[in-house]
Amino acid sequence: MRAGALLAAATARGHRVVPRLAGRVHTAMFVNTRGLGRSWSDMCPLGARRIEMTGVRRVAAAYQWGNQEPSVLALHGWGTDSTTMSAVVNVAVAQGESVICFDAPGHGASPGSQATMAEYVEAVGAVLQRFPSIQTVVAHSLSAIALVAALARSESGGVRSLLFLAPVCSLTGVLDRWAAQQRLPAGVAALIDKELLRRDGVTVSHWDIRTLGIDATVDVCIVHDPQDHSVPVSDALEIAAGGRAELIEAPGVGHHGIVSSEQMRAALTSLLATQDLYQSPPRKVVR
Repeated sequence: MRAGALLAAATARGHRVVPRLAGRVHTAMFVNTRGLGRSWSDMCPLGARRIEMTGVRRVAAAYQWGNQEPSVLALHGWGTDSTTMSAVVNVAVAQGESVICFDAPGHGASPGSQATMAEYVEAVGAVLQRFPSIQTVVAHSLSAIALVAALARSESGGVRSLLFLAPVCSLTGVLDRWAAQQRLPAGVAALIDKELLRRDGVTVSHWDIRTLGIDATVDVCIVHDPQDHSVPVSDALEIAAGGRAELIEAPGVGHHGIVSSEQMRAALTSLLATQDLYQSPPRKVVR
């Protein structure tokens, strides 16, 4: 057993004796962004141009397809990178849209091997502020929370449609499922919560789409595999519970396959077909 695994096992067993150490060790595991073992390259993706993101902490660059100001933003999930959103890019470009992607902090070509939700939110907010022309955002998995949190902080009302692909509803749910998978003793999740509060200034429960709220003028579409083993479809149902979001099932495609699914292609094509009809009414938030 490697030294890191030995330390994790020891601090889990003795978390009541060494709570601060246990919290830091297991938080580092929870916020690890390289756990899937993906290889990455800092080469500019085919057909895109690289845009330096000066002033955006821990984001190396953004990549844009199309010559106009970007109208579509594609956000990758946890532990992956912007290359996983290539199918989204292809659909949007085929519709004549200009698309932008970036590697979140600690992901892909961006530096580091850890990131917190607050850092992803900050990066999304910075991109939305720099490119106010963005009207449609496609978010996979955990990036759905980062997007909704960034929009809640934004003063811009430019975004008019959201497409969530296998979205996570709350970070609390993610932590609970992860702790169960790791077979951690009761109490370790609370130590992780405490450590993330120290780092970000908010508790894990803060990151919840239901309480962060989505602008009532924004169209929301969700695509989810009912048999998704990574993020249960119950998360999508909780997001859609208010009755405003359209929920489309994509059976059998899996958590990562949903990004290139036929259901994603049809949903995004439909959203983009009506994008130019959107206007900018006053903002109000549905909670």
